[in-house]
Amino acid sequence: MEPKITFPYWGNYTIFFERFAKKLGLEVIPPERTSPRTIEKGAKLAPEMYCFPLKVNLGNFLETLEKGADTILMVTSLGGSCRLRYYALVEDKVLKENGKEVNFIVFDQNLFDIYSKLKAVSKAGFFKILEATVFSLFLLSFIEELEKKAHYLRPREIEKGDTDRVLDYAFRRLREIEKFSELWKFRKEVLKELDQIKIQKKDVPKVGIVGEIYTVSDHAINFEIEKKLGNLGVEVKREMTLLYHLKKKIFFKYFFIQRKIKKYLKSGVGGHGRDAIYEMLKYVKEGFDGVIQLLPAMCMPETTVRPILEKIHQETGIPFLSLSLDEQVAEAGIDTRIEAFVDVVKNYYHQRVSN
Repeated sequence: MEPKITFPYWGNYTIFFERFAKKLGLEVIPPERTSPRTIEKGAKLAPEMYCFPLKVNLGNFLETLEKGADTILMVTSLGGSCRLRYYALVEDKVLKENGKEVNFIVFDQNLFDIYSKLKAVSKAGFFKILEATVFSLFLLSFIEELEKKAHYLRPREIEKGDTDRVLDYAFRRLREIEKFSELWKFRKEVLKELDQIKIQKKDVPKVGIVGEIYTVSDHAINFEIEKKLGNLGVEVKREMTLLYHLKKKIFFKYFFIQRKIKKYLKSGVGGHGRDAIYEMLKYVKEGFDGVIQLLPAMCMPETTVRPILEKIHQETGIPFLSLSLDEQVAEAGIDTRIEAFVDVVKNYYHQRVSN
């Protein structure tokens, strides 16, 4: 019997994973968008002191298992020493203890390991896996291109909501496109439509987002912070994306990053801790008006570097806000803190441009 594949929900990247699996000929049961109910389900079963993303993932899996999924794809790590390495082991144990029969396929960052496991689960040959990889990486690049376009357009659009209407349509359509030629044509159509949105060509305050990769890029668990900042008149930049992370691993950029931050940190702390310091320093250098750190509760790497980010804030004066997210955090509380922070950012921006 062919396996029914699922995986964690991860913002717009869910489309990338879903299309990749389907291009390999796998039967996919994609996760639904993470909801408060999803988080509640996962938190109920997860170890209390474990990271927030694990609780969310468990909720995703419970929902897809109810729809018939029987095989979960997971990775062991996205960089550095991080408890993500143990997620699959913990999740497998928790699910089976609660009567869920499921098979985990866990990918290491070794390319041969990834290839051999993809080949085993999909029965696809080398060229089919290569074709699926090329198609999906182009799709991933387009997803990130759309997000970056939205970061620029939202604070400038005259009719609020125009940008998100185009994006919502584009992301729905991307789930259906099968051929590379269709994807290439659709990309040009969507970019043209975005270019036609009426905007005020003006300078606006800029805020950089740093933090753990899953938390900063999954709009469902960070309360769509990028959209909210844009609607409040702030342009957002997020350096930490999946494609950036893949390039960083391929080109060994960690050595460069470590040199740039050695004044503040002389060794690795795991996760994306070093990246957060490097990115904040970069935003300061580029004249940004604020920095927001997003981290999951219980994330040791991000918690470790938070005092360093505070120190950079004190040295440079750039407004800084750290938001720790877990199942106890209410959206209303986050909204209040964001709105207050935006007021500080705008004051900082006006003082900067008037000098």
